[in-house]
Amino acid sequence: MRIVIFEDERDNAERLIRLLRQCNPEITVPQVIGSVSEGIAWFRRHGDEGADLAFMDIQLSDGNCFEIFETLNSRIPLIFTTAYDNYALQAFKLYSLDYLLKPVDIRDLQRALEKFARFRPEPQEQLSRIAEALLRRDETRFTGKMNNQLVYVKARNIAYLDIEDGIVWAVTHSGQRTPLDYSLDQVEKMLDRVLFFRINRKVIVHIDAIRKITTYYNNRLILQLAPAGTSDSGHIVSRERVNNFKNWLQGRISGE
Repeated sequence: MRIVIFEDERDNAERLIRLLRQCNPEITVPQVIGSVSEGIAWFRRHGDEGADLAFMDIQLSDGNCFEIFETLNSRIPLIFTTAYDNYALQAFKLYSLDYLLKPVDIRDLQRALEKFARFRPEPQEQLSRIAEALLRRDETRFTGKMNNQLVYVKARNIAYLDIEDGIVWAVTHSGQRTPLDYSLDQVEKMLDRVLFFRINRKVIVHIDAIRKITTYYNNRLILQLAPAGTSDSGHIVSRERVNNFKNWLQGRISGE
């Protein structure tokens, strides 16, 4: 297995190489890259064929690694390594397999490599799924009653749904709240699973409504959504849904 490492601190790079070879002696590291500019040049020279997998520190010597992917299109599988967790959302929106906090623990590293082995990427399959979702005509509508009037909201306009006082409310990307004549279970079955995910018993979110992901105690996550709504403190991804949520962010839909 060929792994390219993006890391601007020599000691960290050498330690990661040692840990990788402890996990798998057959791993080779063709290059260690320390800057955004060097990374862009490497991808332009080798494309995605230069390595099977990339380990990427987010903060490089001349900027953060996301600038690389703003400049060029790459689908190389990524495992991020960083001392901070505030880049998790950006990381998962790229083609990332895992997100390891420094100092990297060899057990976490081993699990990340095992995940790569299990979910060996098939870019064409994923691109086909995304294309299908984009081409699908989404005219699903949900009705409700407000001020003695029948109202409706289109699924494609919904940022998230939550339950308040036993009523399911749809919150649009513009901030409008509409009460629905459905249970959350009923709504969930009618939504596009590529775009929507149920994070707990009371909340379903659209991927474009997520603004920030923060780790939380007991292996849970907290999402900051836009518009913020009544829960400015954030919405919790329940522990039993975290793995499926991470897969969903990467385009892998549970049950498929």
